[in-house]
Amino acid sequence: MNPISEVGIDIADAAFEAKKLLAGEKVARRFDNTATGHRQAIRWILEGAQGARVCLEATGTYHLQLALALANTPTVELMVLNPKAARRFAEAQMIRAKTDKVDADGLLEYLARMPFRLWLAPAEEMLELQSLTHRLAQLGKEKKREQARLHAAQRAGRHTRLAQRDLRAHLKYLAQREKVIEREAVALMQRHVRLSEDLRLVDTAPGFATRSCVKFLGEIEVLPRHLTAPQWVAQAGIDARPKESGDKNGSRQISKQGNSRIRAALFYPAMAAKKHDPHVAAYYQLLIARGKKPLQALVAVMRKLLHAIWGMLHHRQPWNGSKFYRLDPVKNA
Repeated sequence: MNPISEVGIDIADAAFEAKKLLAGEKVARRFDNTATGHRQAIRWILEGAQGARVCLEATGTYHLQLALALANTPTVELMVLNPKAARRFAEAQMIRAKTDKVDADGLLEYLARMPFRLWLAPAEEMLELQSLTHRLAQLGKEKKREQARLHAAQRAGRHTRLAQRDLRAHLKYLAQREKVIEREAVALMQRHVRLSEDLRLVDTAPGFATRSCVKFLGEIEVLPRHLTAPQWVAQAGIDARPKESGDKNGSRQISKQGNSRIRAALFYPAMAAKKHDPHVAAYYQLLIARGKKPLQALVAVMRKLLHAIWGMLHHRQPWNGSKFYRLDPVKNA
């Protein structure tokens, strides 16, 4: 019976380096990061083996098509590694060099030493939704840059009036594009039963409007459905990380070792919810009364809100404020 091959892949824009361990022998090969290169790599990975386990690092969008091709190959199991985990593992191994071959070897070593976490490919509509939400985020960042430029031009004086006119026109165009992308994202979700129902449920949560629902679901829907609420929190990077050393107890801080886009999608809804929803406001004020700083309390609201939405989507129920935080009938009489 043929053995299982183990492969570490370091991927970049144009090409990727793969290092394979099979029957105790390591071999390396470089492939183009194209559809043809992906097919060639899969044939090489499975050559002389009955199956394979592959570890590659998430590298922006460069890894996605290869990851999808590997995940859709029945005899291949894939782990997609957080770049921070790969970097910290390399540091722990005292690896000083930084080359494609060294990185591929490091990923192969990670595969051999660390627990294997299977990556499951999201459905096509989930990836399409995510691409639209990423475009919304890009447009939002560009609007902020142009608003800053307009503010600077206004402060500079009358000689910038033509530049100001162009900046205002561009800001108007960017706002129009945001509306178009938002409509396309909503239309996409409404064409799919599960996405449409998820949109309806999240829209019942306080602080969420259509655009914030779209941005939030664009990141959440690509996560595996079996994840628990604490795993969602970890994916968002808002899990509390205690800092202690010897007899000194430090403060707890969020890890930020997750998807920053989920944090961004939760921030403004949490801000609005603590102002306008009595249950969220009461929970926020309780944390403030216990000595939490405003930002710490807001992050705690984000974390609890994420737990609540997990429950809503998994139990298919709309928002229920009393499940978020039960109000004291005496204090709120």
